[in-house]
Amino acid sequence: MPTRSAESSAFGMLSLFVALATSTAACHPSAEPPIESPRLGQWIWTRTDLARFSESAAVRPGLEAGVFIGAVHCDAATRQLVPTVGLAASDPHVDSVTVVIRFEDGLDRCRTPDDATQRFDVSLDSAVRVLRTRAGQTKVSAVQLDYDAPQRMIAAWAGSVRFLHTHALTSDVLWVTSLIAQLREPAYGDLFREVVTGHVLQVFDTGEPASATQIQEALRLARRVHMSFRLGLGAFERDTKSGPTEHRAWFATVPQFAAIHGYRGVWVFPAGQRWITFLGAMR
Repeated sequence: MPTRSAESSAFGMLSLFVALATSTAACHPSAEPPIESPRLGQWIWTRTDLARFSESAAVRPGLEAGVFIGAVHCDAATRQLVPTVGLAASDPHVDSVTVVIRFEDGLDRCRTPDDATQRFDVSLDSAVRVLRTRAGQTKVSAVQLDYDAPQRMIAAWAGSVRFLHTHALTSDVLWVTSLIAQLREPAYGDLFREVVTGHVLQVFDTGEPASATQIQEALRLARRVHMSFRLGLGAFERDTKSGPTEHRAWFATVPQFAAIHGYRGVWVFPAGQRWITFLGAMR
């Protein structure tokens, strides 16, 4: 587990990189379309996260909000897809938000081996439509589809995302959550590249340690998919049967990921923890 000093240094490097990237883009105009500046955002999953966002946004103006508006799960008894609501998209009181829809583990139990009628995708689309309408009049800059799809189901999940893209979410900018394990699928980039704007590479709560070997593999896979991406970081730790997590150690890898073509910034999952003070101390 990294020390408090190491955490502060990692956050400081993130703050410095975002500031330098923004100032460089402003000082060097070009006739070519400008490269999108790296962005910093925080996911809001709970009311406590909402409080953390308000505190953090006061320190970092322009901090983006990613609001969990609901989830879809497969009811084991009925084998029906069921939506459950989360927070209101309007809760952060910002100009626009990214809304996050979570697809729970076991979702694929509602699929049938031969779905020629696309029954699953039609049902999934209906559940997503219910959640998407909850955004109301809030301006939605993007929709993030968050599913830890098993590697063997990546192609099926990509097909479902394509269906959503042409139905319930046809007017939205789409991002998907990705895991290192999912990026090990050689066809990952080909499956998603033409359907979504990018992916958020989550490196916390996945069982992937921040070892030198693991970091190098993650960097290699992020390059291989040839897609825009943001790094999803966890600002919390937890005790597990195999020992304490090392989520915050991944913050130190931001400069390495930032060097990859397609890097678009960072999302932070606070799990209720105060995290922006690490950045503020290094300003």
